[in-house]
Amino acid sequence: MRMLCLDFFESDWRDFRGRWLRECLREPEWIGQFLDRWNLHVAVPPNEPTLLVLIELRSLMRRVVECLPDKQPADDDLDALNALIEKAPSVSLLTWNGAYHLELKPHRQDWDLVMAKIAISFADLLVNYDLKRLKICENPYCSGIFYDQTKSRTRRWCTNSKCGNLWKLRRFRERHRV
Repeated sequence: MRMLCLDFFESDWRDFRGRWLRECLREPEWIGQFLDRWNLHVAVPPNEPTLLVLIELRSLMRRVVECLPDKQPADDDLDALNALIEKAPSVSLLTWNGAYHLELKPHRQDWDLVMAKIAISFADLLVNYDLKRLKICENPYCSGIFYDQTKSRTRRWCTNSKCGNLWKLRRFRERHRV
């Protein structure tokens, strides 16, 4: 499942073996690919204050996920998310493409709009999807956030090919140590 907010969580890229951490928000190439993938258009790259707000948004969303599914998030965290959502002013426009369509068009396309769309995507995930399926990878070196789409809801790692294999192999070696 691809969602803007889940893709944004991946901007905090950690080596699944715990060797390095990469802040993708500081890489113009990653930012460009992220914006293109989600059809977001911003004329200028993020400056340092904007980067700090983006990093704080990711931390804020992580704090909310860490409260799931049983605990209530902090009121300050919800207020901060709502403040970001409010920064997405738009206007409704009537268009014609063989039939009438009502479209929401943003007043401006800047980093405030990008952050608002990420926050809206996250709010949509919290409201319309099963919160028990929103999980944190059990690999302590990774701790990536993912949505478990398995029928049994038993997925434990963000990727079975990396984090899952690493921990299965470590458990196997521990059991068979001579």
